Amino acid sequence: MQATATEPRPLPVLILSGTVGAGKTTIGHAVHEILSAKQVPHAFLDVDRLGDTWPQHGRFNQGTVFSALSALWPVYRKAGAARLVLAYVVEDQAELARYEAALGPCTVAVVRLTASTPTLRQRITTRETGEAQRWHLQRAAELEGILDTAQPYGATVQNDGQTPHEVGQAVLRCVGW
Repeated sequence: MQATATEPRPLPVLILSGTVGAGKTTIGHAVHEILSAKQVPHAFLDVDRLGDTWPQHGRFNQGTVFSALSALWPVYRKAGAARLVLAYVVEDQAELARYEAALGPCTVAVVRLTASTPTLRQRITTRETGEAQRWHLQRAAELEGILDTAQPYGATVQNDGQTPHEVGQAVLRCVGW
């Protein structure tokens, strides 16, 4: 079905997915900087932060997360954003329908960021302590298996041994932005 002049074009959405420590937020910031330098109207959100509320609604507070996305996107659109970059784990293809429900018509490109086990471990142990560190290390291993099996992404970009800018450029090439 083609969009007519009266129908809005589907919103291009880039989701940076990957396990804990893969660099979703860091690469999201790099993508934001690259798009800003090119004057591409967009918004970038670290979606995990939208779920930092209590009580939680659903697994990983996804009820709140998608309600917040639904409320925030019109604000960003009104401010001139025409694309949306999100840092958030996508565990399976079924989750993608929730983005359209929250954002309206959209074309979602999911790019999985990967890193070696030593790199993931170093990143997690640098930023987390105590029980949170143990949980994140366990979750990283769990997510690796989930993402390897479900493969809910269109492309994979290695985030080891390159600058965030270089990885961000590679991500943007994958999605044709």
